[in-house]
Amino acid sequence: MNFSVVFMLIYAVFLVVGKISKRAFPKIGDLIVLVLIFSISLWGGAQISGNSLTSVLLDSLLFSLLVVLITFGVGLVFKKSAYVRDRTSLVYTQLKYGAPLVLGLIAGLIIRPSLNFSEIINYELFALAAIIGLNMGSEIKFRAIFRVTKDALLTLIVVIVGGVISAFLLFFVGAIPSLKLAMVMFLGAGWYSYTGPIVSAYFGPVYGVEAFLVNFLREQLAFLFVPLLIRAKPNPYSAIAIGGATSMDTTLGMYSSIFSGEYSVSAMMSGAILTLIIPIILPLILVT
Repeated sequence: MNFSVVFMLIYAVFLVVGKISKRAFPKIGDLIVLVLIFSISLWGGAQISGNSLTSVLLDSLLFSLLVVLITFGVGLVFKKSAYVRDRTSLVYTQLKYGAPLVLGLIAGLIIRPSLNFSEIINYELFALAAIIGLNMGSEIKFRAIFRVTKDALLTLIVVIVGGVISAFLLFFVGAIPSLKLAMVMFLGAGWYSYTGPIVSAYFGPVYGVEAFLVNFLREQLAFLFVPLLIRAKPNPYSAIAIGGATSMDTTLGMYSSIFSGEYSVSAMMSGAILTLIIPIILPLILVT
């Protein structure tokens, strides 16, 4: 059976199991994510030459900066301003997820292990599908999603349109060789721990590392650029859309400190919906 179909089936089954059991295992989910990050970076390090690594890092930074600015620009189509509070910062996530990425790349470059990484990462992804489904099912309130605010829906549209425009632009200028790869890379919407591994499974470790970094750096650039951009245009749709899926957790604190409670709720809801649908959208893109 096709990998994407199996992944979606596992996700759907455990979403229902989580909804019924109300049991979540966030620490196990974190562990699987950290193992996945290390695995794909180890694989990437074993395959990438020193010169290629520099290119991957530079491309990832430029791609993530592009999607941040394009997404912000798309949000400005909706003329909306909001009261802005003080900004905040967050460093913990950078260290937590950056460490296995760096360690894996270094280990791969030095040791050059010869393992069946493709199969290993597939099984790790199946475990991720199960734990994501379980955790999301135990927390998500489907009625709340149906009552989601107009602001959250508009933010969701901005995230998707910004990702699609970025993908088409980079594909047509030849920066990314496959439109399908570009779409998956940018519609990951900041969810690096999922996007990187699934790209690795389909396109190999080099693009997997690049997809991880593009989405990882998108989150980090959100902390850097959102407070700067809203000084010029305090548009809540643009600002929250930059965070993408991370607006429900990692960057939520920043949005809560910048905007009023109304937009904190819409940020959380748009991020939650993205987290729910990304494991469905990306595999569908890959199999079409």
